[in-house]
Amino acid sequence: MKCSVLLPVYNAGEQLQEAIQSILDQDEPDFEFIIIEDCSTDDSSAIVRSFAEKDPRIRPIFHTHNEGLAATLNEGLRQSRSELVGRMDQDDVALPHRLSTQIRFLRTRANVAVAGSFVYHMGRTAEWDRLVRLPVEHAEIAAMLPKQNCLYHPSVMLRRDAILNLGGYRPDFRNAEDYDLWLRASRAYQLANIPVPLLRYRFSVGGMTLRKKWQQALYAQMAIVSHRFPEWPIKQVEDQATIELQKLGKNTFLLAVARGTVEELLNLGQEEDAYRVWWMFFRQFDAWGKLQAVRSGWELYRYQQSIVLRDVP
Repeated sequence: MKCSVLLPVYNAGEQLQEAIQSILDQDEPDFEFIIIEDCSTDDSSAIVRSFAEKDPRIRPIFHTHNEGLAATLNEGLRQSRSELVGRMDQDDVALPHRLSTQIRFLRTRANVAVAGSFVYHMGRTAEWDRLVRLPVEHAEIAAMLPKQNCLYHPSVMLRRDAILNLGGYRPDFRNAEDYDLWLRASRAYQLANIPVPLLRYRFSVGGMTLRKKWQQALYAQMAIVSHRFPEWPIKQVEDQATIELQKLGKNTFLLAVARGTVEELLNLGQEEDAYRVWWMFFRQFDAWGKLQAVRSGWELYRYQQSIVLRDVP
């Protein structure tokens, strides 16, 4: 087989079928599809079983208790029968030429251990999709990574042995396992983004809270600190990351996250999600945050109106 595809699943909801089907419909048919169901409480397990019964390329693994994302991904890497492993998320859509493009790229770039791609942010319809361009060559990626993540996790194909040699995904960096891995990989291997879109990336807003956003920011900052000081123990990394985040300011950070998320949803034609997310965030702000959010909300309303007018003939 030419590659493995690794899909971890936990309470995937209605998008899971589309995600699985997008891999089965690839123009490169020679792959194994490892789907690890991490003890969901919805009907994800039944959906995985149904697909596995129809397509022998699927290798389903069903956990008896929830093990978390990092452990599940490491298990999938160890179970892979191919050196090349493509990652996939449960709510995204792979474009039909994704696997063939990445296999061809990695076969001609033996020094590259991780290859992502440009992506589309998924709009209300395909016509609303927004192309996201990213740094392409290793030097650009390595320069940007200590500031922000510039590899979309579900877009990558990686070399299994190289990642396992680094220790795989580290559970101490929950919600930023991929970011921590790319930073470590950038020291030892070449990274790349293929300059064509190979994935439609879906904004998942159902469980979005400011508390989770702040927690995610902490783990991302921990990844950055660990990259600067790889010899530090995890407690020292966490303490330093907390100090650096507090200097940024929680209210300032969360307001920027809320505004950025809503603005992108408006760009994608997801107006109902945009308003729901803004109201959900607004209720969680403190008094200062609410005051700033009212001002920002008015600016976003005017921005939304400009988008509507943009599409009027």
